[in-house]
Amino acid sequence: MVDTIPKEIQCVLCKETYSPVIEPEEDQAAYKLSCSFCTECYSIGRGEAVRATLRAVLGLNGEALALALETVLAPCSCGNKFSHDAGKRCPVCIKKIERENKRIRKSSSDDFSCPWDLDELRKLEPKIVEFIREKMDSKEEKTLHSLIEKFESGEMDPETYLEAVESLRFRESSQICVIQTWAIILGPEMAFRAAEEHGLVEYFGTRILVSIAKGLEMSTGHSVLTTLSQEKANWDGDVQKELSTFIAKIGGGF
Repeated sequence: MVDTIPKEIQCVLCKETYSPVIEPEEDQAAYKLSCSFCTECYSIGRGEAVRATLRAVLGLNGEALALALETVLAPCSCGNKFSHDAGKRCPVCIKKIERENKRIRKSSSDDFSCPWDLDELRKLEPKIVEFIREKMDSKEEKTLHSLIEKFESGEMDPETYLEAVESLRFRESSQICVIQTWAIILGPEMAFRAAEEHGLVEYFGTRILVSIAKGLEMSTGHSVLTTLSQEKANWDGDVQKELSTFIAKIGGGF
């Protein structure tokens, strides 16, 4: 990728210099990526699945990660791309334009639109699948249960145990984000079947199906409960029972 994001840009409107924001501040959970033409923006969370996937699978950080996000985001509803330089308009000017446009802005459509460019994301699928398989086949501690067994048997002291649990949580969180991105790419017709084929339920437990449904919610707008209610008939035994329990508890008997 040859593009770069300058650290300082002169606003084309007010001629003041500003610094583009390319990641959340330390005390913030997200930052806004603006359209290069209009005032629409997309909020990128620190733990957003696609962002986390680009970090984990491609090893991107900083400016490289920001540029990759620009590539995989779908165009704005106005047809232009989201960019970290906001079309060389400073945040102050964008806010002024937004206030001015509020009087004449058309009501937004209720139709859901996937925020990601699926054609661009599909280019990552081979690397995503490779990442998932490598992590599942690794010799690292794979489950919380195995850590508990080692701790209770005296093989692991309390400090080492707590460090291992924290490491496991971080590792699983990263893997789940990658799986959610994979679900976005595959879509509702294929995501759960791919999870079954690759043994994700055996490895992570039934909760991974909930994570997949959350990934699909990001790309289709369909709620997790709606998706799981339709999907549970495709599973039997304990998996179906656990899905039914989750739906009943979270959805109030949905």
